[in-house]
Amino acid sequence: MPNRLAQPDADRPAVSIAVMCYNEAELLRDMVNRVHAVLHQLGGRFEILIVDDGSTDGSGPIADELAAEHPQVRVLHHSPNLGIGHVLINGYRQTTGDIVAILPADLQFAPEDLPKAMEALKEADVVNIRRPDRRDPLMRKFISRFDETLVGLLFGVWIIDLHWVKLYRRSLLDRLTIVSRTPMVDTELLIRAHKAGAKIVHLSLPHHPRTAGRSTGATFSRLVRTFADLWKLRWRLWFEK
Repeated sequence: MPNRLAQPDADRPAVSIAVMCYNEAELLRDMVNRVHAVLHQLGGRFEILIVDDGSTDGSGPIADELAAEHPQVRVLHHSPNLGIGHVLINGYRQTTGDIVAILPADLQFAPEDLPKAMEALKEADVVNIRRPDRRDPLMRKFISRFDETLVGLLFGVWIIDLHWVKLYRRSLLDRLTIVSRTPMVDTELLIRAHKAGAKIVHLSLPHHPRTAGRSTGATFSRLVRTFADLWKLRWRLWFEK
């Protein structure tokens, strides 16, 4: 029997799930319906926010249909495409649940694993999901390892899978500033959470292969941007002291 959602504040959802979507027409409906089924089974109030980042493959109308079918589903459309940084910011800032997570629409994270992550959050402020069996191209894995090593060297925060799924307590998230507007949003939040003394726990869950659509971002230019963005973040944090 799954753990039921606590409902500490009657004025807002117990949990918010943001689904980030860019050209995921083949998978979006299945993803959202599975998230909805899992949260409905857990009980309590919940919300699902689809952040459509300027999709051109029909994902936007599918998102609107899902919102019409489920009162717990809302849609935020970006026009034009703003990039993953803005998707992450809106996923965190435009939701209100006491627990919040952002999931990719590509189903590489199975919604049925959410209850395990929520259980881990009972003893922590942040749950960082790890992918021991990561099903991604070699270049994407290399960029991630490069990123993780730089973050450890520059900030003293050694975390595997910086840019994968995380669960945050709203009480912590609302105290953290987000300055980045690039994929470094996730990194910045973890660094700030670490500096704030938050308890971060790690949970290994399966990583599923993409069955449709196309992944983006695993390029040499992405590697260069990662290096530059990390130095900018390091510079900003120095001056915040």
